[in-house]
Amino acid sequence: MNRTRKYAAFGLACLLAAAAPVSVMAAARTDTPEFARSAEEWARLQDNRLEYEEIPDLIHEYNTTVINNRIDYRDYRGKDRKDIAQRYRDTAKDIRDSIEYPGDPTDMSYSLMLMAAQTSETTAKSLEEMADNNVDDEQVIRLQYEQVEENLVLNTRLNLITYYQKLINQQLTEENEKLLQLQYEVAQNQAAAGTATQLEVINARQAIEQQSTTVITDKRETETLKQQICVATGWNYDASPEFGPLPEFDLETIYQINLEADKAKALESNYTLRINRRKYENSTSDNTRKTLEETIRDNQQKISADIQTKYNTLLNAAVSYEVAQTEETVAAQNLAAMETKFQTGMASRLEYQQEQFNLTSKTVAIENAKMALFSAWVTYEGAVNGLASASAQ
Repeated sequence: MNRTRKYAAFGLACLLAAAAPVSVMAAARTDTPEFARSAEEWARLQDNRLEYEEIPDLIHEYNTTVINNRIDYRDYRGKDRKDIAQRYRDTAKDIRDSIEYPGDPTDMSYSLMLMAAQTSETTAKSLEEMADNNVDDEQVIRLQYEQVEENLVLNTRLNLITYYQKLINQQLTEENEKLLQLQYEVAQNQAAAGTATQLEVINARQAIEQQSTTVITDKRETETLKQQICVATGWNYDASPEFGPLPEFDLETIYQINLEADKAKALESNYTLRINRRKYENSTSDNTRKTLEETIRDNQQKISADIQTKYNTLLNAAVSYEVAQTEETVAAQNLAAMETKFQTGMASRLEYQQEQFNLTSKTVAIENAKMALFSAWVTYEGAVNGLASASAQ
């Protein structure tokens, strides 16, 4: 399926990409040989700027979970189902060989020693059962680790989008604070003139205080997102890398989606389904095979349904974006009319500022709708490329 992608800088998001003081990555740990990338690539990944397009490479090279999984995977290279089953049996044998049952019931530590021995027996038995029923091999382990890495990439991308959404909403918060302050001043003046009650003044003041609480909460959530993004991509949690702008795409990209082709691709690429199919190939027990057959059928149904759901969400996001654009146009027209009234004394400063706030809210709504659309697209693409929701065995 051909898709035309037209990427450009996010206008407002680009403005919000704050410059930051120099900070280093979290010891720049990676197990990739230096020759695997050019000097220019390493320099790009190790600078103090996080670009959206770099997220997969940064996670691959510097994410602690990914690095540890890659190191662990080395123990499974070249191992088939029998090899891994034998590892379980060897471990069970080592445990059994180390078990010591207490001999003297009158010993003070008799109960504890007996419990420890029984626990070891249970563990050894469990490992032997795992060996008998093992369906894992090198390929299963590799797919599981790849799935973890791809989920980390997807979640970090979505976190970055949400981070920018929160920064954009700060603009609306600032305008709202101005409006609430003006409403409070008007309420005070009206109360002094006897045209408003003290309750109205108190309510206006409480609105300002509630807004302040919201601001504090939003800043805390924004900082948490930043920390999560930093840790996932290799920086220390308290680092301050510069975040580059988000990409966007032409709406035609969405309207040209071939849904049935994407469903077929999702079924082919889905990690959970591929893992369960491989486990089925490795299974020798009739009960295990029967269970996996049922699981695979369930996977296929859920994957197709998930793609359909995410596609519908994507279309709805596209419609919302277009509606937001229309509403901003109307708000701009209303503000122009209100400005004429304000200049001629037919409208108060409060009425004029309320209309200004309305336009600002519609402008911010466009940016939010644009990012919601991009988030829906990223989620849809992730599902098509292997991460559609499916039950695991």
